[in-house]
Amino acid sequence: MIDGPGVFECAYVRPKLGPTLIVGSQLYGNKLDRRRLHADCTGVDMTAGPGVDVVADLELETVGMFAHIECMSVLEHCRRPWLMAANLEKMLDPCGTIYVTAPFVWRVHGYPDDYWRFTINGIKSLFTRIDWKAESYASRDLHTGDFLPCVKVDDLPHFGRSEVCLFGVLE
Repeated sequence: MIDGPGVFECAYVRPKLGPTLIVGSQLYGNKLDRRRLHADCTGVDMTAGPGVDVVADLELETVGMFAHIECMSVLEHCRRPWLMAANLEKMLDPCGTIYVTAPFVWRVHGYPDDYWRFTINGIKSLFTRIDWKAESYASRDLHTGDFLPCVKVDDLPHFGRSEVCLFGVLE
């Protein structure tokens, strides 16, 4: 399946009600403050700033228990994303939900650094306790930033710029 993150989110993401954690919540540019989408929400980031309620390195620590966690475009900035994934799983309530997006093909970018790119199976291998309910590759036009349908080359998906989107439930 190929569609944009907004389409994916509307179609498949069904957060468990209760406390929500937004990972990488610092606001910059025109980034949406996703804390406003949830009634009981905490934003966490590695550095203090607008949109950040708790400063923490989630590779090294946990910050509570949550019914729903969103980790959008953060894993590529972790030196050891497998440690962050394990801690996110530890912070999920039983049957808690998680929404993850991460670059598949993307420009190198900072904050605080840029280490990784992921396939859907790469994300699944990091989160071993999640029962993934939906998954997709989302592609963007390099010049406009608009989300585009996938182009097939030799019957394989080809992306100029894309990310993976997954939604799942803790088993």
